[in-house]
Amino acid sequence: MKKLTYSITIRKPVRFVFEKLTDRSVFPAWAKAWGEGMTYEGEWKEGQHIAFFDKTQGGTKALVEHVVPNETVRMKHVAMVNAQNIEVPLTDEMMRKWIGSREDYHLKRDGKDGTTLEVIMHVDEAFEEMMNAWSHALRLFKDVCEA
Repeated sequence: MKKLTYSITIRKPVRFVFEKLTDRSVFPAWAKAWGEGMTYEGEWKEGQHIAFFDKTQGGTKALVEHVVPNETVRMKHVAMVNAQNIEVPLTDEMMRKWIGSREDYHLKRDGKDGTTLEVIMHVDEAFEEMMNAWSHALRLFKDVCEA
């Protein structure tokens, strides 16, 4: 697994940024970095599953392993889902390489009213180019938060 780190500073308090990060209504506005129509189902709560997908191609399902509100979220990708959010068999090598990928979010106070959001991805190197969309996603997320 390769560790990839992306971060951005947002001129909003940590609590506000955490609420936006976990807000399904704003998710499509920044997740479009991976394609239009992105959504998720599930809850950002420890022990729960979240499926991140679009309604034409499907996506991935993650187990939320650890949450400290306003500080950190840790997830592990455990399955692939189709466009209807139903788990599908791992039919190719790329799907198998994705399973076990990790996704960590860390929020830290930055100055009086700012927050640094850091996203750390642990993925097979085959996904490095796709994960570089995080840079764009974080810029979009900052725009959502600061609008």
